This record gives sequence, structure tokens and C-alpha cells, in this order.
Amino acid sequence: MSLAMLPLGLISIYQTQVVVDEAQALSRAALLSETMAAASGERELIQQALGSARGLASAVINTTGEPCDEILANFVNNQQTYIYASYVQADGAMNCSSAGERRVFSDAGMMAEAMAQNGPRVEMLPSGPMTGQPVIIASHPVVLDGETLGILSISIPNSLAESLMDNPMPSNELKLASVNIEGKVISASEGVRAAATFLPQNVPLDELVTRVGKTFSASAGNGEERFFAVAPMIDDVLVLVGSWPVSVASSSGEGPRARMAVIFPALMWLTGIAVAFLGLQQLVVRHVKQLRSAMRQFALGERHAEPLKLQNPPEELEEAQRAFNRMVLILTDAEARQEQDLHDKEVLLKEVHHRVKNNLQLIASIMNMQARSARSAEARHMLAGLQRRVRGLAMLHRTLYTTTDLTTVDSQDLIQAVVDDVSTMSRDGSVVLKCEIASVPLFPDQAVPLSMLVTEALSNAYKYVGTSSDAAPRISITVGEADGDMVNLRVENSVGSDDGRSDDEAENTDGLGNRLMTAFVRQLDGQVTHSREVDCYALEITFPRRGFTPQKKVNNAA
Repeated sequence: MSLAMLPLGLISIYQTQVVVDEAQALSRAALLSETMAAASGERELIQQALGSARGLASAVINTTGEPCDEILANFVNNQQTYIYASYVQADGAMNCSSAGERRVFSDAGMMAEAMAQNGPRVEMLPSGPMTGQPVIIASHPVVLDGETLGILSISIPNSLAESLMDNPMPSNELKLASVNIEGKVISASEGVRAAATFLPQNVPLDELVTRVGKTFSASAGNGEERFFAVAPMIDDVLVLVGSWPVSVASSSGEGPRARMAVIFPALMWLTGIAVAFLGLQQLVVRHVKQLRSAMRQFALGERHAEPLKLQNPPEELEEAQRAFNRMVLILTDAEARQEQDLHDKEVLLKEVHHRVKNNLQLIASIMNMQARSARSAEARHMLAGLQRRVRGLAMLHRTLYTTTDLTTVDSQDLIQAVVDDVSTMSRDGSVVLKCEIASVPLFPDQAVPLSMLVTEALSNAYKYVGTSSDAAPRISITVGEADGDMVNLRVENSVGSDDGRSDDEAENTDGLGNRLMTAFVRQLDGQVTHSREVDCYALEITFPRRGFTPQKKVNNAA
């Protein structure tokens, strides 16, 4: 019903708004008219002063010295409203005044400002440079053949201008101020010094020129909320600002009473909407919110909350409550079974890796026993290499069942385990081993060839490590991530003057270890770089880190 009556309410509000707008337009025009009438005397005074300044500017063009002084003196003596007149040339020299005085003004900035305006100008000085009292100066440029020769100025007592401001309100709450186009206060009904207390606080005075003929509300300088009317006083020279109490605007169609005529129909309609909203809230919305909250908690993983129970819901929402509770029970039971299945699979997978690791270690132990009973050094060497490779595979399976993530292997844990195992089997501790291994997650199809590759590369490094100085032999292994999701492996060992192999031999030998390394690099899709310096030999492999891929074909293996 409230929505059906909305068009009628909008039409009523529109019609009322039109009437209020017309009343406000009339009230603004009345306030502007009263503001202009209050300063009619001052406006006439300043207009006469500007007209006189214009006439004197034409009279002193070709006159200098005492004849010029006599013209200005006769003018001031015959006019009771003016106290001083002067002609200041463009260079700042005053060679003509109503008192016959001569002076050179050193304030070049003020003179340049007056010359740049090149038109009638009104300003207020708290202390006139010649009279020593507060004056309003009306000036006009002296122009000959388009060239500005100087400025003709007439001084008016500021007290005279302010006394001509007539306040039409008996309570003296109307305050007036005249402002020039530069935003400077010329005169005020309360005095120039007090003008800031009743003029708008947050509106720059030089912007008032753009608001001529308009009214607005703003905070005054004293913090009071007042109503302002900006009326034209002298075109392009002065504007008049009337500062009215807010009570005047309220009684003339601008205040809260005028707005209430528009607001009241809207309030009536909003009241109807509020009643309908409260009824909807009580019957539907609050139950839907409870249902939504329960669904959100369930979606965020809350499985131990109490069953949803709505208070006196409609029949339809009560059925939704029962359906939600049944759904929670079914899904909770299904998730519990799924979590138990997943846990069983994790336990089984870890057990598989553990048993594979144990079996590989058992095979390595059997090889070790066989190697101790072998008679030839070649057989012992071959069995030691096989044992080392089997132990490398065992390290991988141990890492898989000890990690929390059964799908990936941490390269740091895996390679460090391989390094520790190979280093204990290869030397007596005389080699300085340095490891810098970054943590890079790898899937098993890359972790297996990487661990075997490190085993072979580190075994070769221990085999050929040496030094040409008194320093201890050293081996360093570095694993890190490069740009573009690449992994970099570098194995470096110190060498003596002759380590028993040349660069060509290192790259082209057809031994079992090198053939295995070539196969492992091919499985990793990597690139191999050999480098030989004076005191060290380095093997560097770079390969891309990738997601899980199916097992490579047999021809890609060793």
C-alpha cells in the first residue's frame, strides 16, 4: 500500500516544493532589496567620488605644479565630503595635491597594483599616508593617448561612509559591509575591524563578486550561523554584503518552517514504510538472517554448532529450517567419512614409503656385506657404487614419509640427506664441505632424478677433489631458484695441478656414472655446463620446476 501511494506522495511533494521555491525566490529578492537600500547613501557617496576622480583625471593631464595644486585644492574646499585629493605619477612621485605637498611613494608594489588595474578603484586605508586618519580612497587612472600617466585619488573619511549605512531592522541585527573586487573590506556598519566577525568564515571575500544577486547560509567569523545576501554596489568595483540573522531567513521562507512543508508528506510516507518494514522484519527478515548466519557458519567449517531453531517462524520458513538441519546432518556425516578415508590413505601411503625405504636399506646392507666379502677391488668398487645409489633412493622415500605434504618433497631436506649420506661414505672427514641449499618444493617425478643426480655428481666430486696448495680440499654444493621458475644445481670441487681428468674427459667420458647423470638431466629437461678453472672444477645443471607429470618412457631413463 505504501508503494502504491508513492506516486501521489511524490506529486504532492513536487507541488509543495514549487510553492516553497517561489516563496524563497521572493524572500531572497526582498532581502537583496533591503540590503541595497540600507547602503544607498554610501553607494551614492562612492559613485560621486569615482565620478569626481574621473573628471579631475581629465583636468590634470596637461597641468603640473601650482596650477595643478590649485585645481585640486579648489575641488576639496568646495566639497565637504572630501578631505584630500592627489595626483601620483607612474613613477611614484606626487607633484600635485590639494595641500600643495610633494612626496615620492616608495611602495612600488602598491603603485604597480593600482596601475595594473587600469580602471576605477576603491580601497580603505586604516591610516592615510597624507591625512593620518582612516580613509576610503576612490581613484581613477590618468590616461593620455592610451598611456597611463598616473593615478588621481580622492580621500573620503571612513566614518562618513559608515554613517551612511542605514540599518532597517530595529534590533540592529543586520550588519553590512562593502567589499572591493580584491576581497578587501572598504566599510562596515560595525567598523572595518569588526567586519570579520559577521562576514562568512569559510568563503573567501574575493569570491563574493561571483555571488552577486545570490543568498546563502554560512558560519560567520564568530562561529554564528548567519544568512548572507550579496548585492551589487558599484559594477566591477564594489559589492555589498548583508549579514542577516537566521531568524529573518526562517520567517521569510528560507528556514526550517519552509522546509517542513516539503518534509512532512515525505515523513508520512516514510512512517508507512517503517511500519511495513517492522512487520516484514518481525515475520520474515529476522528468520532469514538466522538461516543465513547458520549457513555462513556451516560454509566456514563450523560443524559443532547447535541445530538451527527459529522462534515462531511462518510455515514456509519452518520447513526451510528442517531441510537445513537435515542437510547439515547428512553433509557432516559424509565429511567425517571422507576425512577418515583420507586419513587411512595417508597412513597407508606413509607406510608404503616407510617399507620401501626399509627394503632399499636392507638391499644396501646386503650389498655392503657382499662388498666386504668380494676378493677383487673392482667388484668392491662396483658394489659400493650400487649401494650408494640404492641408499640415495632410500633417502627420497624417507623424506616422503616424514614430510607433512605427501605430494611434494622439500629439496633442502632431500639433498641435505643425500649429501650427509654420500659424505660419510666417501671420505674420512678431511674434505671441507659447504652446502647452500634453498627450499624448493618438487614433485616426486623430479625429486627422484634430482636426488640420484646429486648422488652421482657429489661422488665424482669426492673422487677427483684435491688441492695444489697447503689448504684443505673443498667441495661446495648450491641449489637455488633462478628467474622464470627455474632451479639451479651447482657442484664444485677444488683440484690440484692434475686431477686426473681433462675437460674433454669430463664431458665425453662414457662411464656408468656419467651415463646415469646424462639420463637424469634428460629426465629433468635440464641444461648441463662444465667449467674448469686453475684450482676448481664445477658442474652446473639448470632445469625448469614443473608440476606432476606421468612417468617418463623407458628410453628416457638410464
